[in-house]
Amino acid sequence: MKKMMTAMQIDRRRSVRFYKYFLSYVLLLVISMLIVSIVVFSNIIQTFQDEVESSTTIGLTQIRDTVDSRMKELEKIAMQIAANPDMTPSMVGDEGYPTFRAIAELGKYRSSNFLIYDLALVYTHRDTGKLYAASGVYSYESYFDYAYQYENWGKQQFFEQLEGMTTPVVKPAEKITIHGVDTKSKFVTYICPLPINQGKPYGAVLFLIEEKMLDQMLGNVINKYSGYTYILNKHNEPVISLQSGTLEQTAEQFLSGLDGAALTSQASEVHNRYGRYSVIKVDSEYSGWSYVTVIPTAQILQKVQTSRIIFTYSAVVIFLIGILISFILANKNYGSLRNIVQMIVDRRVLKGTADNMDEISYLSQAFDEVITEKEGLMSQLGSRRGMMKERLLLSLLKGKQDIQPQHLHNMMEASALTFSYSSFSTLLFFIDDYDRFRTENSVSMQNLFKFSIINIAEELSGEVGHGYGVDLIDDRGIALVLNVKADKNNKEHITAVAVKIKSFFRENYKFSLTVGIGRIYNDVSMICDTYAEASKAILYRFIKGNDQIIFYEDIEWEKQQHYRYPAELEMQLVRVIKQGKAEESQMIVAEIFDEIVNQPLSLEAAKYISSGIMNKVFNTMDEMNDKLNDYFQKDLELLINHDFETLEMTKRKICEFCKQLSEYIDEQKESKNVDLSDRIMAYLQDHYNDNSLSQESIAQEFDLSPSYLSRFIKDQTGYTQKQHIDLLRMNEAKKLLATSSLTVKQIVEQVGYVDETNFIRKFKKLEGITPMLYRKANSPQPTNRKSP
Repeated sequence: MKKMMTAMQIDRRRSVRFYKYFLSYVLLLVISMLIVSIVVFSNIIQTFQDEVESSTTIGLTQIRDTVDSRMKELEKIAMQIAANPDMTPSMVGDEGYPTFRAIAELGKYRSSNFLIYDLALVYTHRDTGKLYAASGVYSYESYFDYAYQYENWGKQQFFEQLEGMTTPVVKPAEKITIHGVDTKSKFVTYICPLPINQGKPYGAVLFLIEEKMLDQMLGNVINKYSGYTYILNKHNEPVISLQSGTLEQTAEQFLSGLDGAALTSQASEVHNRYGRYSVIKVDSEYSGWSYVTVIPTAQILQKVQTSRIIFTYSAVVIFLIGILISFILANKNYGSLRNIVQMIVDRRVLKGTADNMDEISYLSQAFDEVITEKEGLMSQLGSRRGMMKERLLLSLLKGKQDIQPQHLHNMMEASALTFSYSSFSTLLFFIDDYDRFRTENSVSMQNLFKFSIINIAEELSGEVGHGYGVDLIDDRGIALVLNVKADKNNKEHITAVAVKIKSFFRENYKFSLTVGIGRIYNDVSMICDTYAEASKAILYRFIKGNDQIIFYEDIEWEKQQHYRYPAELEMQLVRVIKQGKAEESQMIVAEIFDEIVNQPLSLEAAKYISSGIMNKVFNTMDEMNDKLNDYFQKDLELLINHDFETLEMTKRKICEFCKQLSEYIDEQKESKNVDLSDRIMAYLQDHYNDNSLSQESIAQEFDLSPSYLSRFIKDQTGYTQKQHIDLLRMNEAKKLLATSSLTVKQIVEQVGYVDETNFIRKFKKLEGITPMLYRKANSPQPTNRKSP
């Protein structure tokens, strides 16, 4: 009897704990579902709203950019009309063919922009009483009263508005009767004063834009929703308005009742007696216009209501199933519950015992303790794995000795690095035109592209072995450590991988990559050597250009090559710049850089020659005029401070600068007498070898005063008369030294000098070497033939 009572007490005690166990599962289920419901419905509404606002903002931004572009085109057309010699007031005012030609020109401008329905030109300072349009010539009355009759606007309002206007003005959409026919179409009138932004106008260009052309651009903004779309001017007055779907108010009625405060932010919500509306706005800095979309909030939340019903039914079913499962689990597991609790007590997972505590609470605390510790360890391991992989790769690439050999294998396993093969090489990827890449992409997009390069490179590396990439932030590149099988065709395999990576980004992301590739080594410790070689190889894109694959072994031969500095072309460049010959200066710069490309130059030599050419141009500016440095200060700073990626980019920038400099020098010349300049230059070319040639004799030959002749030659050539004659004599002397066997004394006499010592001194100052050394360096080398 005593044993039965004890058993009954135990069963009764277990029954209480069992129901507590069961109820705790049910309570946990209820709380979990409640939390999920709150989280889901607190975020789903905002998610839908953000999605609609984001897509609508993108659409409005595209429309804003398109409309701004078209308005800029209209202003450009107005400026072209103002600059067109056939459209001047005197030409247009003449009757007959000039007027016909002006109308034809206006017709061309109209056809160049699909927005333009018609455009008209009027000159107010020479009032002919006529208005010239692409569709014909009208008097003011016939244009505003018949050809294009506005509802609330006419001749008087147009001239009143034009009187005080200095910037373009847009007139909101209004119905216009065209040639007496009610087209029921609305037109936006865009008025550009002539000239634009330059005081009181002497005329204006009117552009008629049919509202439906702008409606077509606005129509797709709100897609499947009903709502309103507006373009508002600087005063929040509607330029055009569009209504989509069936709504209680028209677009004009809704806008008239809209509080101005709702248009001060990019996204807001307004209320009226018809409901709540989401207002999204995008502003144009160029025109000052606002692009506004209004969508009933109920439409956005319609999906939310549907999702809520589905979620509610699902939650009820899950709840009932959860109760059943809770009961089954409680009934099944309670038998061994005490043993589990005792085991936990014995192992001292928690401090204290379970005597004064319900089993469920005790187990919950124990499990929470274990799970929390495990999650913390897993989180730390996951966050550090990527850092460990990056650190390990950087250590291998840079050859750092901060990792002990005995720890290397463990670190590779922990960071998921697998080197299964015996051969290693490094590929270094540089994004071409990096300045443009940074300008066109935000920092987050730049990092995303680099991350994409790493992922694609690692994926494609699987075709030949294993590849692991890392972002080299300081070096602006991506390094790929490639582990491949030992194979004699490895170079071809690596080239194929590099080509696929380059092609993927050129076709999908519209930017190119240059790849530097180091040699293949058979030891993991040599990764730093192949990386150093890849770094040296990729620097040679300065010579070879962008979008290339450059192997280190292909550039080794260039280290021992000699080169010839283009000193003669450099002197020619200085001469044509001083003479203000823009086209010739560009041709000489192009010839210099073509010679650099055609020579087997090292990277250092190519950069040295490029810097030498720029320095020579800068020195020429200093010699000519101190004001040139001030005038071209920004261009000089760009050339001096910019690190050009390729030789072609350097050539293009120097060509542009020499062209601008030569054109400026040519514009500053006092005399434009080209015929006199050609005759004097030809005379000096024919008589420079006459040692009796003097300033007075030349002036007498051309019936000029010596002082004027001196200024004229300096103005035309950038050299004094004496310097120019010396240049002609020295060029001939160098030619004779290189091609003839005449003695120095004979050459001195033949080119027009008298004193041989003076000639040698000038020659050495100009060329840096004596005439005999120049002959030795530039004369053709005799061919050595063996005796038969």
